[in-house]
Amino acid sequence: MAATTVSNTPKASNDTTQKLSEVFNAKDTSFTFYYFNLHTHGATPRALLAYADANWKQHLPTDWFSADRAEKQQTIYGTLPLLYEHHGETTTLEVAEALNIELYLAEKFNLLGDNVAEAVQIRGAYSNTRALMHRQEDAYFTRKAHQADERQRFIDTFLKQWIHTHEAVLAKNGSNGHYVGTRTSLADIKTAVAIEQLLNELYEFEDGSYADLINPTATPNLWKVRENVLSKDSYRQWRESKTFQEYKAVTQGFFDKERHEL
Repeated sequence: MAATTVSNTPKASNDTTQKLSEVFNAKDTSFTFYYFNLHTHGATPRALLAYADANWKQHLPTDWFSADRAEKQQTIYGTLPLLYEHHGETTTLEVAEALNIELYLAEKFNLLGDNVAEAVQIRGAYSNTRALMHRQEDAYFTRKAHQADERQRFIDTFLKQWIHTHEAVLAKNGSNGHYVGTRTSLADIKTAVAIEQLLNELYEFEDGSYADLINPTATPNLWKVRENVLSKDSYRQWRESKTFQEYKAVTQGFFDKERHEL
């Protein structure tokens, strides 16, 4: 489902923490996601909201890079993304930072398994995939003269290990396209998003893609995770939406510009 975009900047309520905590357990809430029209650090939070078929809207910064940086200074840490969960007319809980947002939504939408042991496994796989994507980003933004070497180092040191270990974890769980148990978790969604980003959605290296390393034949278990997540109607609708495609084009243009200026 494609979320609409609102112009009003959301604000957190000045309620007690006890009152704000009630928002988490409420069912009739809505969300506003505050981030740029890029995928990057907004990709997984948006994927979680879409997968859960949540009632959500988006707010895009309008003068984040202005001379006085007034909009930036109004945020809690001067960073995006931010998530706001609204309950009723007066109560709004603010969640800052991408990692915190992703874990909050996973708990909210029951994507952390059925017990503590499952949650530990899910968060472990999620964290490992999240670290992989940060290393990929580092390799991409290396100065152009060193980019080929850094890309190869990323493949040999990080990506191949991630593929090998995650294929094994998924096989141990029965090769059913889930890291834990028989239903989708935060780890599954994070991996599905990572695969889309690795397969030239965000990071287009001039010397080729990762399609020879990640595909239905070479990585059947990882590919099944991706297919399982894509099979959810609300998530697929978001992926196919005009907004998603516009963000993809903006993201690719932004990354190409940044890389070519290095």
